[in-house]
Amino acid sequence: MKKILLLTSTLSFAVQANSEALDLQKLDWQVLAPSINEQEVSLPNVTEAQKRLLASVIQYQNSPDSAASAKVKAARESLTQQGIDVDAALDARARYMSLAQRKAESLNTEVNGKQVSMSGFVVPTKFNGVKATEFLFLPYAGACIHMPPPAANQIIKLRYPSGFEVENVQFPVTVSGTINADKQTELVQLVDGKMNVTMGYAMEALTIDKYYGDAISNPVTGLELQDSLDHKGHAH
Repeated sequence: MKKILLLTSTLSFAVQANSEALDLQKLDWQVLAPSINEQEVSLPNVTEAQKRLLASVIQYQNSPDSAASAKVKAARESLTQQGIDVDAALDARARYMSLAQRKAESLNTEVNGKQVSMSGFVVPTKFNGVKATEFLFLPYAGACIHMPPPAANQIIKLRYPSGFEVENVQFPVTVSGTINADKQTELVQLVDGKMNVTMGYAMEALTIDKYYGDAISNPVTGLELQDSLDHKGHAH
């Protein structure tokens, strides 16, 4: 994992020759996730057992089944005896989740229409023969494969009609193109099945280049690139 994080962190330091030729703006992923000016929501301090009781209330509280109602009543009574205000805890949870979603979906519209260069990882979602023409463009390897997707403002829907052959989703690329804030949710086909993914941005790619070209060693550590990657094709 340490090697994978080091590999990912080196992406922000690359300056591709083709990007300089096109006079593109180098864009960091952090720019795509603007902060929102809202007060943080504090969750109640509860034990794992109390979390399970609260989860039981959430799961069964809207069920018309009498057995489910009995479970909710028992869970509420147990939590109350332990000094937990159930309604206050559930309200805090709802507000916390709502704030987290707003943070994940906050977009930077100041990037709209800019021609930029970014380094990251591509997960193909649409193919024309052996080449992919649409991708999820992501800041780190393994995202959306065997794990929940990143925040929407860290996912770019990438279109490249010319097509790019993805040899390995763990190998970084540098992409140049025009970016726009454009939140959309789509059911996309990934290697491990279909998934609803919310993408905060869209980019029409001008070029997609291998980050390391044909070299396989990490220029910062000197280690073989394969040593920094999981041979099973996903990050741990």
